[in-house]
Amino acid sequence: MTNHATHSHSQHPASTAQSMNDLNHADVTGRLLILASSNLPIGSYTYSQGIEPAIESGLIHDESSSMDFMSDYLELALCRYELPLLALMIEALMIEDVTLADALGADYHASRETKEFVYESSQLALSLSAWLDNVLELNVPDSLLAHGFLPLFAHISSHWQFNPVQAMTTYAFGQIENMVLAAVKTVPLGQMAGQRIIWQLQQLLSQQVQPLAARVKQSFLYAQRLPLMADSSDITISKLNLLYQQLQISANLPNLALLSCQHEKQYSRLFRS
Repeated sequence: MTNHATHSHSQHPASTAQSMNDLNHADVTGRLLILASSNLPIGSYTYSQGIEPAIESGLIHDESSSMDFMSDYLELALCRYELPLLALMIEALMIEDVTLADALGADYHASRETKEFVYESSQLALSLSAWLDNVLELNVPDSLLAHGFLPLFAHISSHWQFNPVQAMTTYAFGQIENMVLAAVKTVPLGQMAGQRIIWQLQQLLSQQVQPLAARVKQSFLYAQRLPLMADSSDITISKLNLLYQQLQISANLPNLALLSCQHEKQYSRLFRS
């Protein structure tokens, strides 16, 4: 995982590089499917991304209202913040700009506005770390876990040499599927209603992810041309400010935060968030 994680057992660097270069299409597809799963390896099915409190409050009550809520979540939470942040982290790791990747990770962690969302991100990161350790024999340092799930997802995506489109699609689909499954169980919705929603959301995602990756790439290359400064922290802050301004990145979703706060004290709940 870039230069942050090491194999538990010794492995020659050349053989590691060769194994990564030899990944065929089936290998890549399989790894993407593993990371997209809401069951294994991280158990994200135990979270609802705000679906359960939205049902309790009456915002979600049928197929149409489920689609409205989830399409807003896709647009506002994912496409306007988490996905461009993920792509930026991968771009930074590709050129070994670990300082910028860490700064983006710290910003993601700070954007978790409620105790529930912080707990969700932390627990998913721990679950993914345990899988990386026990299955892939990769040691994930505590510094990588400190910022939560998305930064660790970016690092494993970089380690497996996924491009930003692949990583963003996989990350977003995992959340979309999980939200739909939560609604199917809790509204409740029929299986075909859930399939219609997930198909429509996937179509919306596929329309946005390629242009978003192109915008991220363009902004990232522009930020890399900033003049070097004596203090590396100053140049990192300048890059962050420029990237956020150009891409109009924002995690300001007060209504979602309120739903999360309400969920903490919800009388009957099936999900952790």
